Amino acid sequence: MRQEQWLFWEGVLDDIWCDEFVSNVLRLYPPEKTALVVQGNEPIEPDPEFRESEIRWLGVDREKELVELLMGYADRANRDAFDLETKWINELQFTTYKSSSNRKKMGKYGWHHDVDFKTPKPYHRKLSITVQLSDPSDYEGGDFEFKPGIDPLPKEVKEKGTILVFPSIYEHQVSPITQGIRHSLVTWVEGPHWR
Repeated sequence: MRQEQWLFWEGVLDDIWCDEFVSNVLRLYPPEKTALVVQGNEPIEPDPEFRESEIRWLGVDREKELVELLMGYADRANRDAFDLETKWINELQFTTYKSSSNRKKMGKYGWHHDVDFKTPKPYHRKLSITVQLSDPSDYEGGDFEFKPGIDPLPKEVKEKGTILVFPSIYEHQVSPITQGIRHSLVTWVEGPHWR
């Protein structure tokens, strides 16, 4: 489906592939603490009111076929809609959002964009890619949403195996999970700094 602001492809990865991938990631990659937020030069713990999730960083060299598949969709989206200068995928992040009876512990990620404009590195994240790995019947809440001003996503984006591509500067969030567990894979196509 084509939109000016984002593109998605429903059910690219079948249920069996998604289930096996989730199982393998949970077995092979250890969970890590959610990234620290830096204020000035002082690292601080992320606010659980803002972000509560479990992440696993996957090796791009170990997941070459997946990186090639995702890069293919990013290139297609970029050609069809965005026309950004992009180069490569450098990171893969597997994220788990879990429900909890404690509102502070509900899986979520508040409004944010994916670009670190203060990085000393010579590149920025240009395109963000989200892969839905859970069936929408496995959880409640946990909706991926864009800030007002960006076209809302259709319900089909929640289908297992769906790939969503959008410019990394768009603000977005994952609303709190109220029931069940949601797994997703996110990655970013990098390129020269935004100008």
